[in-house]
Amino acid sequence: MNNNLKSNIITLPGLIFQGMGQLSPLFTFDGIISVAAFAEGASPLAFLIGLIASLLTGNTLYQFSKRTASARGYYGYSKYGLGNHAGVITSYLYLLYQIANLVFIMSFFIMIFNPALLYLTGINVPFYYGILLIIVIAIPSFFMIYRGIVPSFKSQITINIIEIIFVVSVSVIIILTSKDNSLIVFTPVSGYKNLFLGFITGSFLAYTGYGSIVPLGEEAKAPEKNISLSIIIMLLIIGALDLLISYALVVGFGINKMGSFTNTVIPAFIVIKTHIDVYFSMFFFAFNFFIIYTLFNTIGTAITRNIYSMARDGYLPDKFSKTNKYDAPQNALLLTIIIFIITTAVSSIIFYSSFGVSGFLYQFIFFATISTMSTLIIHLIVNSSLSKVHKSLLYDIVIPIISSIVILIAMYYAVIDLAFPFVYAGIIMVLYIAMAVIIDLYMAKVSKETKAVNA
Repeated sequence: MNNNLKSNIITLPGLIFQGMGQLSPLFTFDGIISVAAFAEGASPLAFLIGLIASLLTGNTLYQFSKRTASARGYYGYSKYGLGNHAGVITSYLYLLYQIANLVFIMSFFIMIFNPALLYLTGINVPFYYGILLIIVIAIPSFFMIYRGIVPSFKSQITINIIEIIFVVSVSVIIILTSKDNSLIVFTPVSGYKNLFLGFITGSFLAYTGYGSIVPLGEEAKAPEKNISLSIIIMLLIIGALDLLISYALVVGFGINKMGSFTNTVIPAFIVIKTHIDVYFSMFFFAFNFFIIYTLFNTIGTAITRNIYSMARDGYLPDKFSKTNKYDAPQNALLLTIIIFIITTAVSSIIFYSSFGVSGFLYQFIFFATISTMSTLIIHLIVNSSLSKVHKSLLYDIVIPIISSIVILIAMYYAVIDLAFPFVYAGIIMVLYIAMAVIIDLYMAKVSKETKAVNA
């Protein structure tokens, strides 16, 4: 084992499609839209706001990526402008964000497995069949991370091209066969609170995966150029796809029926079956589980690079900075899997024992909320960091301030009159940040004592 990543091996297309593994439009089609639907008939507007907010936050990553590129990712940007303390806090927040992503993806597919299968085929199976299927698909996903970045992004290119063709075709058919087409979906028809609740729990979350390529800074070709360019390209592609998807599902389900959209658990399957046929919906069902591979692969790749860098910088034990013969952070991958399994097992037991199979819905919303809240806080920190080391008044100060204002407005609407399970997600966020601060203070104290001894 050594402690170096293989440099100069990921091209611009590789970065784009590797990042799009987490931005999966297919998962938005039946996963993210389920929580973005809190905005009800205004779900497409929530996605439009999410795109605008993502372009604003994307500007910060764009500006930073032209100045520095490493496996540190977001926390490298925080550290660049605000110092080591901000770097430590951001690094731990990024871990929380991506682990939450893995868990809410898993809980969603467990949640829909039996209802979707029963709806489409009439076959009723225990919910744990879905767990077994996810495990079977997750194994090759994590194995590909172990094999290094090259086979990962090559597989992502093929799968994501097929996925894009599929969701565009389905969305266009739904729109053309719908009698409920209207631009009213781009107005706050359900009120601003619901609109921003849909934004905070769903639509912004649908775009946040573009940052997953930032930790690939040491492995990308011409990273200062290609990472910044791929961020913009990904956001524009996914923005167009998500607007198309959200519009198709809202008008396909029925604008006036959106109040019951999330109650069905499997609204996307219903819309596809209604507007196309049951066989196409069955293919959609099978393809959904195949997409677990791309989601887990992109998220897992980003986490392992974050852990690898944290260990290299002394935020975690040094053994997690070791790489294998494929130049992949093997120990960081093992730690990722362990944290994921423990978090999944503990939370699943709590939610299932309290609410039965419906607990997976609450688990999904709970971790989706944690994911969005943590990434919003990360972006607030990174925005501040860019302003601290500004070179341009417009791009380094004005746009980051506008981005932070949008984020704060969204967070305000998300926390007022909190209900279950959002309130518990907020509590966990507070406790986790407190833990990160304690860890940071402890490391600072140890560092100071070490310097004093050496002096």
